[in-house]
Amino acid sequence: MAAVMKRISRASSVLLSDPCFQLHSIQHLLGEGADSSGPPAAVTAIPAAPRPVVGSLVSAVAPVIPAAAANTGTSERKHFSLHAYTDYISEDEKQKVELMLAFLTEESKEAAASTAPTSEEDLCPICYAHSISAIFKPCSHKSCKACINQHLMNNKDCFFCKATITGVEDYSKPAAC
Repeated sequence: MAAVMKRISRASSVLLSDPCFQLHSIQHLLGEGADSSGPPAAVTAIPAAPRPVVGSLVSAVAPVIPAAAANTGTSERKHFSLHAYTDYISEDEKQKVELMLAFLTEESKEAAASTAPTSEEDLCPICYAHSISAIFKPCSHKSCKACINQHLMNNKDCFFCKATITGVEDYSKPAAC
């Protein structure tokens, strides 16, 4: 059991430290966001007009729409929610997503509380938006994972010295003495 918990902790740590991961994306799946505080109170099936399929395998079946959004005469913005897809997503699956969101939210709060403020020299020298989290092999230059992943899609040379990158390893700043 301890090994499983260690893997979960490592996986959540890696996920939360990835600059491309956004916790609010999971909140959005559950219909949570700036304008709502949780799942819709009532969900009503509304007959859907057939939608044309334009060169893809898109289903012509529309999901159920929350009654609150459907019955208003105003032009309120309808929010996506897994709760509206009752024919496709089981209660168990929704509960798993909710538990994952709660766990990651708590892990995120703990990580933010234990993280010291980032200095300019700890920021990625390419984007200056994320902390340094990757080191290139063999040249040992550093950047954030988002920048190196994007760069490696089209190029295999180091940003800085043009050496051929043979690998990318996780980087963590050495502890200050």
